[in-house]
Amino acid sequence: MNPIRLMFVLTSPSRGGVEEVVLALLKRLPPAEFQLALAAPRALLDAFGRDLDGVPADIEAVAAESWRHRGDVGHLARFIDRVRPDIVNPHLFRSVVVAAPLARWHRVPAVVETYHGREGWRRGPIRGSFLPDRLLARFLTRVIAVSEAARDFLVRVKRYPADKVVVVPNGRDLSALVPGRERESARKELGLDYHTPIVGVVGRLEDQKGHRYLLDAWPAVTRDFPDARLLVVGDGSRRATLEAQVGALAIAPSVIFTGFRADVARMLDAIDVLALPSLYEGMPLTAIEAAAMARPVVATAVDGTPEVVEHGVTGFLVPPANPPALGGALVTLLADGERARQMGAAGRRRTLERFDLGRQVEATAAVYRSVMTRS
Repeated sequence: MNPIRLMFVLTSPSRGGVEEVVLALLKRLPPAEFQLALAAPRALLDAFGRDLDGVPADIEAVAAESWRHRGDVGHLARFIDRVRPDIVNPHLFRSVVVAAPLARWHRVPAVVETYHGREGWRRGPIRGSFLPDRLLARFLTRVIAVSEAARDFLVRVKRYPADKVVVVPNGRDLSALVPGRERESARKELGLDYHTPIVGVVGRLEDQKGHRYLLDAWPAVTRDFPDARLLVVGDGSRRATLEAQVGALAIAPSVIFTGFRADVARMLDAIDVLALPSLYEGMPLTAIEAAAMARPVVATAVDGTPEVVEHGVTGFLVPPANPPALGGALVTLLADGERARQMGAAGRRRTLERFDLGRQVEATAAVYRSVMTRS
């Protein structure tokens, strides 16, 4: 049997959770069964760097996120013509807008959208309308939702046909997440004492991730724990704004911006508690990774996050955009080390049971097989 020719399409130039999902599939899908291709912006390919070494895929630097950009659309069309995929799999709305109809125009047998959660930027009477989504759904063979919350939003709000949507939860390579192995060396590198209370936040520095609310909450934490440190791991367009906020709040001595780090597991080993103050999330990989590292998580109760963080068991869930609630939950965990350790242990057990990357890859491969059978 010939391998299934599968093309992923990405349009974001930044490396985040969505892009990590695609990278994991590129590395893990069996090459005997899948012939892979990737269309992605040059900036993203550069951000992947050496992680793409040895990946058996035909890779093209192209970012076609709008029909107004005719050159980019033509570039993607030529790539589709050359690869002749059996399945095109775009991720995120802007990718789907171009890639789904273009793939059908080029007679690709199947189009599978991977839906990572509601688009927070779509507000107002025009941007908030989901008529374009319902029209696009006609081009789709199947939709993979990364959480039950994402599936519910697709079916109940966007009104996608329920029989087109299947849930495949995100997963991570849990074998690489071993708590305690690098805690001491990571803290030493950061210039922090082994016993310093550290809260970490990991993610792109963008409005979606809610960093500004965590910074607003931080003075309340340092009033109770003057030696506490906030580790901000990641980079993005809001970095200068967040640094200015740190200065205005007079909390600069207790906040460390690390920039982008490829060694996220090592940074998670250094912290005591993970904060996830996002305004919306599909299914947060950072929460999965932190739980696998036996760290309790204080997160906002949005979208698929409650499917990862069990309130009162593996961490605390708080309302979004609520600094007092966020700060209060962090103080509670920093003040009760034994409870924090118990929650971390419970989170690790739960993660090992539910969020292994191997399960995600196999379930995703099963979707691809099913649509090829249907096609």
